[in-house]
Amino acid sequence: DTTWQGQSVQGRSIAATYKRGSDQPVLLSGGQHANEISSVTGGIRAAYALAAMPDSHFAYIPLENPDGYALHQRYISGAPAQMHHAARYTALGDDLEYRDHAPWYEAAVRRDALAQTGAQLHLSLHGYPAHEWTRPLTGYIPQGFDLWSIPKGFFLILRFHEAWEDKAMALINAVTQGLQQVPGLADYTARQLALYQRHSGRQPFALLNGTPCSISANANGLAPVTLITEFPDETVNGDALHFAHSVQSATVQLAYQAWQQIMQK
Repeated sequence: DTTWQGQSVQGRSIAATYKRGSDQPVLLSGGQHANEISSVTGGIRAAYALAAMPDSHFAYIPLENPDGYALHQRYISGAPAQMHHAARYTALGDDLEYRDHAPWYEAAVRRDALAQTGAQLHLSLHGYPAHEWTRPLTGYIPQGFDLWSIPKGFFLILRFHEAWEDKAMALINAVTQGLQQVPGLADYTARQLALYQRHSGRQPFALLNGTPCSISANANGLAPVTLITEFPDETVNGDALHFAHSVQSATVQLAYQAWQQIMQK
């Protein structure tokens, strides 16, 4: 096994681990948006489960955005019921995934992990608001965030290079089928979807095996296939938070196992 560290804009360490094995390699990461709290704990639980498998082969970045995480901790000490959207971003004020030039800072760790492992699948764990933005359908929210203004259950985003479409679709079909067996998840998502549709009057996404999904070809992805999880976790705690990171962990394990089978064909 190999460990290394990157560095954030404000000088915080970004830990990464690489476990070599005979399986097909996968990259797992959490905490890109640091106020999406289930991604970190869910990723840790999943990484322990994968590490216990003798042949597993993966790189793991527990917290990609430590500067945003530190900001989030500062905010919640004074206002724990707020979403703290600013903590989504790095100290440069950007989203590290879309940084397109050096110095790379946080974005370098993901690039290094993909280069070291040769992983062709990136599992990127995320969350979104667990309650509505203020006046979500009036144009109040930032551009591009309208889809995330009202909770709609556990959501998956699939992005892939065009040549990888068949493998990507096989992956998301396998994962959404497996998610039907996660205790309580199907009812949870169905309940939130019904409320989403009642308030918004639309459904600008696909439903696969009861899971809302956004699926698109994207030539700019660092990995040929990227599966992004979105659990409505901002401001949740207690049993609701435990459920959130349990779903995150289960999704990683489902995706990892499905990918091994897909890449053997």
